[in-house]
Amino acid sequence: MQLTIDVKDSVVDKVMYLLNSLKSDVKIINKTETNSLDIQAITEDEEDYQYILKGREERKNGSQNYGNMNDINWD
Repeated sequence: MQLTIDVKDSVVDKVMYLLNSLKSDVKIINKTETNSLDIQAITEDEEDYQYILKGREERKNGSQNYGNMNDINWD
């Protein structure tokens, strides 16, 4: 029997530990990393492009119009 599962990054190590402990009964056929950021370029005619240009200009003048990792709500 083959089984496909989607595992959160936070528990991959635990799942892999379990599977490795069952090596005599379980064979890992394929493992795919899916933690890509899926970054897409924006074009000059998109609204966000103007925000980026404005932010770059403000930073040249010393303004800090950006946050840090602690400002992000991870929930």
